[in-house]
Amino acid sequence: MATFIIDCPYCKAKVGVEEKGRAENTGFDADAGEPHGERLTVGACPSCSTLLAGHATQTHFSGWEDEEDNRWSDVIRVYPKPSKTFTSYRIPVAVKQSLLEGDKSMQAGANMAACVMFGRALEAVCRDILLDPKDPKPKHIMLGQGIQELKAQNIIDQRLFDWSQQLRAFRNIAAHPEGTPISREDAEDLEAFVNAIIEYIYDLADRYEEFKARVERRKKKGKT
Repeated sequence: MATFIIDCPYCKAKVGVEEKGRAENTGFDADAGEPHGERLTVGACPSCSTLLAGHATQTHFSGWEDEEDNRWSDVIRVYPKPSKTFTSYRIPVAVKQSLLEGDKSMQAGANMAACVMFGRALEAVCRDILLDPKDPKPKHIMLGQGIQELKAQNIIDQRLFDWSQQLRAFRNIAAHPEGTPISREDAEDLEAFVNAIIEYIYDLADRYEEFKARVERRKKKGKT
């Protein structure tokens, strides 16, 4: 009986799940010049019976670069409660990567590491929004200063500012060895906060501009 270890979002713990189904995609990427592999497994939590689906990537390939066996990464939950996705093309890669690493850390039970990544994501947002990419000598903006400037320029409102301050505080706690432990619940809340801030700054702003343009086109058609 094959099993896999996965994070259950309701039990808030890693659980051993009996594998009920599997799909794999492995082969050789001619463009990259290296093999690749990914696996999707499904099952049910043994404690709460929640259906769970996880994704893993192959990290070692038998017969490739003197590897003797095939090995796979840890399983990352993709259902239920998958990682937040955004629609805006403007979101920097550094922001997306930090959010993904934060979510992976939380699923692994590394709540402090998750908070550091969520703080990193927000700091990347501040630099993207506030700094001019054409500036030959760009300034180095830190998270605290960036949050204050976002509020001063009315890019975020008071509630988002307060959430940002909480995220900054927890990021600072996680970044220092004398910091107090951070709970799974706190990490989940901070993830929700940073997702809401990013969605507001990028996705909703893009959607509002599209809405205004659509309304303006209707007005012009009405006049003709």
